[in-house]
Amino acid sequence: MIKKLYFLFFFCWAVAEGAAAQQTSSGQPYFIELHTGERVYARRLQYKSPVFKQNYFLLDDSLRYAPETVKYFQSPDGFFARLNAGRRYSDFAQREQPGRVSTYFVYRTDYSSYSPGIGVGMGGMGMGGYGYGYPTQRRVYYFSKDNGPLEPLTYKNLRVALSDNPGSIETLQQYKRGQNIRTGMYVVGAGLIIAGLQQQFNSGRNSGYSPLLFVGLGVSLLPQIIKLVKKDQLAHAIELYNYTPVE
Repeated sequence: MIKKLYFLFFFCWAVAEGAAAQQTSSGQPYFIELHTGERVYARRLQYKSPVFKQNYFLLDDSLRYAPETVKYFQSPDGFFARLNAGRRYSDFAQREQPGRVSTYFVYRTDYSSYSPGIGVGMGGMGMGGYGYGYPTQRRVYYFSKDNGPLEPLTYKNLRVALSDNPGSIETLQQYKRGQNIRTGMYVVGAGLIIAGLQQQFNSGRNSGYSPLLFVGLGVSLLPQIIKLVKKDQLAHAIELYNYTPVE
């Protein structure tokens, strides 16, 4: 028994050392991939934004490549794919989850005003608070199927991309039904709040708050509570697709 454990330990150590040696021998963990399909590897990869000059990728402190020629790149921050056709770093989205259907995200900055903010992500819509002039950052999600172009991660787009997987389609249908229910809750909650305010106004200021106000607020908060405790069904549909064997 001890000999078997020793052999197993030695085998695992040898595999790990072999992988490390392979990585060390190549010595080039980063790369850019051009639109032509050519990959250029490097030990050091940086993105430079000089003042009054064109941005560029710098490889091993010597090779320069214009951003518009790059389709993918692997840097110390992760793997990135082109989203837009511009020359900025923000024209690339960072990969979050690899697979046959890979998910990506970019950060977007919003500047709030005297109105509620609304953010859209993998889980759908979320309501923000009131503010004035303060920047808020949010993730905007995209996906790519079979290394194709990036598309916004929405129910409509996923329904087309995952149409050949019944389990994923069923999960998307559950997501759609849930979205309709939550939208209905928002409408009912808003109606109760308006009715409560009207009742409050008609009854005078000294009569206390209308119960409809509290009921309306509670109904309006329910969709957010459900969203927090329930698994993200868009992400689950993608997981089912990636882990279902291809026939």
